[in-house]
Amino acid sequence: MAYIKNETTGICISHFVSLEVKQEVIRTTQQLLDGSVYIQRIGEPTVSYAVSAYVDRVGKALLQNAEDTAALLEVSVKHGLYYGRIIELSFSERLAGDWYKATVLLAKEAAI
Repeated sequence: MAYIKNETTGICISHFVSLEVKQEVIRTTQQLLDGSVYIQRIGEPTVSYAVSAYVDRVGKALLQNAEDTAALLEVSVKHGLYYGRIIELSFSERLAGDWYKATVLLAKEAAI
């Protein structure tokens, strides 16, 4: 079953969750005099998780608290278990039934 949980407090925030793994690579591109292109990758790729979750007012407050305290979050979806801390949090307009769509970007954390 999918869920997003505050690992620090042990409180489940929502069961309506989807997650996509994102990767950002730092690279420089230079064009040489003969027209060929030289690409240099610098360092290791930065991995983050783009999470969409549907939360009620309590879940919204729990996510805002987790962002404020830099709490460790656990996200479980069909394809795995992921851990991270919030680096970006936004909410859509209020949906029917007093729900919100939360868009959360998590910085990858080493598995516990």
